[in-house]
Amino acid sequence: MEFLQMERRRQRYNVIIKGNNQEEQAVIIAYSTEEMKSLVRKLYKHIIIDEKGLPSGEIFFETTELL
Repeated sequence: MEFLQMERRRQRYNVIIKGNNQEEQAVIIAYSTEEMKSLVRKLYKHIIIDEKGLPSGEIFFETTELL
């Protein structure tokens, strides 16, 4: 019996994070956009969340294939 597997390919996300009067650029390697956004929220929480705990930033990204 042959088992078909979908090949999961990672993507390169060139990310710009803006908020709290700061701007950061990052490159994130992830399997999906949701995974990339989760990593950005975890790593750059201090930029995208203000002192009151409210969302105050923006995430811009461009996706490219890894070779």
